Amino acid sequence: EILSLVQRLESMCPTEDENVLESSSGGWELLWTAQDQTSPEFDQNPFQTWINPLENQSYSNNPNSSEMGRFNPVLPRNVQDRLEDLGVIQDNQGARSSQSIDLQKKRVRNVVSVSLPALDRRASLTVDVRFQPNADDKRRVDVKFDSCRLLVQRSPVDVTFPLGIFGPTGWLRTGYIDDTIRITRGHKGSVFILSRTSQKKA
Repeated sequence: EILSLVQRLESMCPTEDENVLESSSGGWELLWTAQDQTSPEFDQNPFQTWINPLENQSYSNNPNSSEMGRFNPVLPRNVQDRLEDLGVIQDNQGARSSQSIDLQKKRVRNVVSVSLPALDRRASLTVDVRFQPNADDKRRVDVKFDSCRLLVQRSPVDVTFPLGIFGPTGWLRTGYIDDTIRITRGHKGSVFILSRTSQKKA
């Protein structure tokens, strides 16, 4: 089971706590995500664990699915499955969920890109998240969703929504990171496995 392997990797992380944040800088691609139902964060009030569409990118792809995880996720599982069945978006071969971490700007940028075969276009949703290192845990950052942008290529659709005081807040904690792989957990019990796509940035 993947979650069991995740826990084993977290117990043997080669990166010291004080170096985790610096090591996480750069570009990443989301490979797999699921909710760890054994985590303390999962066993909360349902209203606290509900994941809205903005939080989906960074926290979970399938919060209510009985199946454990999904590879290369983009949208909440029930939404993505339905849109693929209808032919509105292509399956995972045409989708990508990427992330860049900028330490100087203290910003995480999540970009979901999908193909819209019915329109012969690609669309993307970009969500910018501000973060601050946690004072008590060097592997954790406290986050606040700052803005989102919806873009459809070769169309007039290009809209940015500032979130302001309505932006969701939470935290992310990296339990394992090396030169190629990062495993991060979210405050709602989600687990993310990401692969590095670009070199570390200061």
